[in-house]
Amino acid sequence: MAEAARWEQPVAESERELIEKAQRGDREAAEALLVALEPLIWRTCRALLPSGEDVEAAVQEVMVKVLKGLRSFRGEGPLAPWVARIAVNHSRDLLRRHRILSFVPLTNPHDDEEDPGLLPLPATDPDPERVLRAKQGVSRVVALLQKLPSRQREVFVLRFFAHLDLPAIAEALGGVDVGTVKTHLHRALNRLRPYVLEAWP
Repeated sequence: MAEAARWEQPVAESERELIEKAQRGDREAAEALLVALEPLIWRTCRALLPSGEDVEAAVQEVMVKVLKGLRSFRGEGPLAPWVARIAVNHSRDLLRRHRILSFVPLTNPHDDEEDPGLLPLPATDPDPERVLRAKQGVSRVVALLQKLPSRQREVFVLRFFAHLDLPAIAEALGGVDVGTVKTHLHRALNRLRPYVLEAWP
């Protein structure tokens, strides 16, 4: 197998500045980072875990791990894959610990009632029927995620829920080969394609 892909894109300057300030103990900078990262953490955890207290607690626990881990983050790549890796690993631990099999509904206290927030849907689409079909497609995708093998599910979630590109997904999963990520994503899409097409008309 080819050498594991590494994510080489540098951290954005503004992000680097916040990270460095947080590493020096600047509380406001740390809070600003967590606010920016919370949607990514939330989308990842709620796509892999059940609703309710499990997701709420997981998000908070991941944020604590991120905050503690910032002290050793060296900024060799962007923060998102690193944070996604923490969220995925924590979700794996919870799934193993509790043997959780169910998945989340399309609700989130951070979303308004009209937007499920899991996937990018048209907020002002003039065709209500099209929006409804899209939301129904998202719902079917979420329901079917539990039928995928764990690695296919993780790759799919990181691509379509956390919105990471393939090299970032490879990094988030521990530096696996990008080709392996493509294979898992291809297999997941083959199983979910009819519903993905409805979710992204």
